[in-house]
Amino acid sequence: MDASIPGRYGFRRKAEQRQAALDRNWAEVSQLVEAVPRAPRPALAICWEELPKALDPAEGELDQGRAQRKRRQVESLAAYALAMLDPGAMVVEFGAGSGHLGLLVAYLAPSSHVILVEAKEYSCKVARARVENTGIGNCGVFQGTVDEFAGTGQDFGLALGLHTCGLLADAVLRLAQSRQAAVCLVPCCYGQVSSKENHHRGQGTELHMHPCSQAMAEVSFAWCAKAADFTPGKGGAFDAESPGFQTALRCMQVVDTDRLLFAQERSGYKGELGLLDPGCSPKCSVICLRPQEAAAREPAAEQKVR
Repeated sequence: MDASIPGRYGFRRKAEQRQAALDRNWAEVSQLVEAVPRAPRPALAICWEELPKALDPAEGELDQGRAQRKRRQVESLAAYALAMLDPGAMVVEFGAGSGHLGLLVAYLAPSSHVILVEAKEYSCKVARARVENTGIGNCGVFQGTVDEFAGTGQDFGLALGLHTCGLLADAVLRLAQSRQAAVCLVPCCYGQVSSKENHHRGQGTELHMHPCSQAMAEVSFAWCAKAADFTPGKGGAFDAESPGFQTALRCMQVVDTDRLLFAQERSGYKGELGLLDPGCSPKCSVICLRPQEAAAREPAAEQKVR
């Protein structure tokens, strides 16, 4: 989409340009996006007070509202992950930070083994302390990038990521496909897919690689990717029914549909789009991908932790 769209007096104002570009973009891709299967949101009831204290993502310097939203983010994506997880599988969380998601999955699925992959030294130090404090024996920490972890040759069955930043989501998707692993992740920082800065995420990702699917090859993501980065109000709270957020959500799903279609075209994967619990995060699009031979498996039964 051209950055400038003619108006009555030459070129429209920027806001009008943006809306016109988004409208035209949606007209081009709406059928593709709406045809993608939607993953039903799995149920997972957690009584955080009864879990080891170090598992609680609300621990730390968070106000009550942010703490509750963080719990809901982790709980919601963990539910998707557990529904996709085969017993005894190796699980890798990329961009794990201090391990909120991966630790919870390791605790709830003790037959699995979870590796937290994180590039930042300080975050890895905190993650190791949390693993030790919880006494969880089926979780380890790897300090390094996606490419450095790939260099170990470690196979795994499920790749996880909560708010994988920009092209990091694409790097995780590509590594998972090369290992024929399932994927369950929530992307973030969509604007990076049209950024002029190379963030060096690895696995062959590069500037302006989107759209990467053949189905969307003629679509420009410049406006769409930027519009997906909805900014919430003060303190992180936002109205999930507001027009601004609904526009951002539609744009997130456009970019993530391109990711799903690319995986299907390149590796024969089957994909679905899901959503985190409403209102817990402005970045809430869940990508669920399974290798074709695993796609027909029944989802796990509803899980409850009291």
